[in-house]
Amino acid sequence: MVRIRRWPACLLVFLLPALSLGGAAKGQTGTAGLLQVKSPASHAGKLTLTAKLQANPFSNKNQQPPSGHPVDFKPGESLEVILIGIPAKGFHTYPATVRTPLQDEAMLSTLQFSPQGNLFPVWPIIESKPETVQEEALGGKILEFPSEFQWSIPLVIDPGFKGPIAKQTLKARLQVCDEKGCHWGDHLIEIEIPVSGPAIPANDEAHPKAVTPAPSPKVVPLPGEKENPNGREGPKPNADIRANPAATRIPELPESGSFKETARYPEGTIHDLDGFKTFLRDRTGQESGQADSGLLEFMFLGIFWGGISLVTPCVFPMIPVTVSIFLKQKEDGGLSPLTKALIYCGTITVVLTLAAVMALSLFVWLSINWIFNTFMGLLFIFFALSLFGMYDIELPAWLTTWSSQNEQKGGATGTVFMALTFSMLSFACVAPFLGGFGANSAGRPFFHQLLGGLSFSATFAAPFFFLALFPGLLRSLPRSGTWLNTIKVAMGFVELMAAIKFFRLAEIREGTANWFTYDFCLAATVAILIAGALYLFQFFRLPLDTEQDHLGVPRMTFGIAFLTLALYLFPGMLHPGQQGRNRPQGVVYAWMDSFLLPDNEPAGNGIHSGNELPWSGDLAFALAKSKQDGKPVFIDFTGVTCTNCKLNEKQVFSRPDVQQLFANYHLVQLYTDRVIPEFIPEGEIQKNKSLPMELAEANSRFRNEHFNVEQLPFYVIIEPR
Repeated sequence: MVRIRRWPACLLVFLLPALSLGGAAKGQTGTAGLLQVKSPASHAGKLTLTAKLQANPFSNKNQQPPSGHPVDFKPGESLEVILIGIPAKGFHTYPATVRTPLQDEAMLSTLQFSPQGNLFPVWPIIESKPETVQEEALGGKILEFPSEFQWSIPLVIDPGFKGPIAKQTLKARLQVCDEKGCHWGDHLIEIEIPVSGPAIPANDEAHPKAVTPAPSPKVVPLPGEKENPNGREGPKPNADIRANPAATRIPELPESGSFKETARYPEGTIHDLDGFKTFLRDRTGQESGQADSGLLEFMFLGIFWGGISLVTPCVFPMIPVTVSIFLKQKEDGGLSPLTKALIYCGTITVVLTLAAVMALSLFVWLSINWIFNTFMGLLFIFFALSLFGMYDIELPAWLTTWSSQNEQKGGATGTVFMALTFSMLSFACVAPFLGGFGANSAGRPFFHQLLGGLSFSATFAAPFFFLALFPGLLRSLPRSGTWLNTIKVAMGFVELMAAIKFFRLAEIREGTANWFTYDFCLAATVAILIAGALYLFQFFRLPLDTEQDHLGVPRMTFGIAFLTLALYLFPGMLHPGQQGRNRPQGVVYAWMDSFLLPDNEPAGNGIHSGNELPWSGDLAFALAKSKQDGKPVFIDFTGVTCTNCKLNEKQVFSRPDVQQLFANYHLVQLYTDRVIPEFIPEGEIQKNKSLPMELAEANSRFRNEHFNVEQLPFYVIIEPR
């Protein structure tokens, strides 16, 4: 309640229609040049905030001054800034002075004045009455403004001010929400007041002598509840730990020795749901056999890409040629065909394994760099255009000539160089698939990369070993031709989809995606699949294709598969009404969704959906809370660019039975590529734009040093010592 002795005119604001001294629409200066409002782009089309300035209703300054004579104020004089907000249809925002017991203070709007300003706020302000609404995500009622609202803020000019223009900057920080999400934004109101004449002495001890912060919002009781004078909150079923006091400071990591590891989950991607629930319930790791399932999946992926590489136009036609040359060689040095076959295939295996491990290690090292990911996107497009027949990729002639000359030596040396020649000649077609395999390696330990690369190269080399031992098998091989080119072009479409993902990953790495948004990338993926289906159905031909009089059954089958996947993904592009994005059912969409790196759900600063979890980014704070209540801390080492992390979050963490087990933990997410803004105070990011990257690097070092892993995602349970 505003006391009359402090602010005599406040009670009459609604009784006397005072004339406005200056008004301002968004980004415009008022009529007297007194106010200027700059609104954020994030609120465009969602909320309009205007401002006007009023003097004391009894002051003659409310009369229109003669032309060319500006209105001047005196030091110590009172005036009032009135902010008027109008949310767009379907949007709402939150009050600044009141909240319900369930409503977290971090959700509310804030009004901050510059400490260096010459106008001092007189608290409290007058605020329109908000509406009480039921918020299902929080399990109770909160206060909000779904329509026009007003804040009346009393100000006093610094009595000691001596200059001609008194200045102040007011930052009104609001979040505007609809059913799809929330958007934070800062509206800056620049105030300039002409000042002249002697100061007006303060006649009230409560008169402010400096800029003071706004008082804490008042907790108002709901109908049927008693007012809580202490302002303490009741239980919040789905309250977000991001809004706790730790969110007002830069996230911190605990000191070494202040915690102990209780258990770690051995897998990255969670395949065994029951095993993960057992891990959360019993706080114990799984058996080593279960831990190898992620490795086995990665090795099978290597086998798949190695097998695909065999049927490319660079490789398949050389199989009979290479084996024929091999069989014509004399057994120099007493080497048997079996020994030569082992040397030949072993050389190919070693060369490609080294290439694979180097590529995989490079992916791990550079996978979080936006320049590298942009380069990878361009490289995959380069590979795709080559597979489409636009040009050929060849190694330097001197390299293949040198290797070919040495293979004429015969014996073990000649066999080794023959294998090197074959490896280099085939690398033009193998490289795109080796890159596709390598893109899945980020965050895996070195022995995973080594065994994965070995699986790729051994699969690639295996047919040559058997063909060398049994040359009669050459007669049963199909001849190369149109079918090989069809496979090559189909793989080119896959390379294009991979390029889209790399471009999105590069933009996300630097912040919010504005060009390669999730919707754009999903639409591009659907378009590429449709184009691939039309190609397979022979609606058009590419440069290396030959005309065919009929459509083969395998080609028709793959065309149906391309088209089916496109139609299956298409509903994900639609946003019906205010119900959010359509999400087709099934593991295929879940995988594609995580592959394209879906946007983070509005959280931390906004209202959560029903399946949101109370994640925090401050491990030191979580450990301090754990000391108080005895609940252990669950750490999720994750990344904004981590596909498998997104898959686990969508498919596993959203399950009610898993969330029930999570309720027994303090949940912490440590991002290792870029810490999300919800975990960092807004002012800190403004001071240091690189802070999210610096914190992520610290999280990565913390994981490597204390847990000796480089895996993403990585889950571990710890307790304070």
